[in-house]
Amino acid sequence: MIKVIIFDLDGTLYKSKEIAEKFARAAHYTLSKFKNIPLDDARKLIEEKRQQMEKEYSDSVPQTLILNSFGISTESWHKENIDFFDPRDYLTKDEKLKKSLDGLKKRYRLTVLTNNNKIQTERTLAALGLNALFDRVYTYNSFKLLKPNPEFFQKAVEDLNVEPEACFFIGDRNSVDLEPAKKLGMLTYKVKGPEDIYDLLIE
Repeated sequence: MIKVIIFDLDGTLYKSKEIAEKFARAAHYTLSKFKNIPLDDARKLIEEKRQQMEKEYSDSVPQTLILNSFGISTESWHKENIDFFDPRDYLTKDEKLKKSLDGLKKRYRLTVLTNNNKIQTERTLAALGLNALFDRVYTYNSFKLLKPNPEFFQKAVEDLNVEPEACFFIGDRNSVDLEPAKKLGMLTYKVKGPEDIYDLLIE
């Protein structure tokens, strides 16, 4: 029996070209700064690495993992993107999503599991009007772990005090979100964005 619904954040609870572009530009700036190379060179290196890693993952790859591959720590990347932009400047409340989550919350515990950092996650959920709906919000800062590392999922399940089989994971990427969750025994559901959650019913 499902007791907990776990949501990915970026690309799942919202979809925004502006924020995706901001994350990309922040990544270019971060690589340029830490490697002391021109911004355009940093952009080219990141895009080349992205194409290479997407072949490996058969999916889109988080900026964090791309920058990690260049030796830039997750902590450094998070500090830079926090300073670079604020999601609240680009997002508005999603009343349809809130209504859907309100309905699900009557039957299930709701949580978030994201590679994003605590500050950007809080900003995002506040902008969407969803910050009061989740029992737990797990970010990189929670355990210093990143998806698709299965330990991140396992730590969250242990903290929730449930079995993986009692969890339903909702995300937008197979290799980063759904496959690790499924290997632990969770039920999974792939979405293209919040519109796929609006009418979601879970037995």
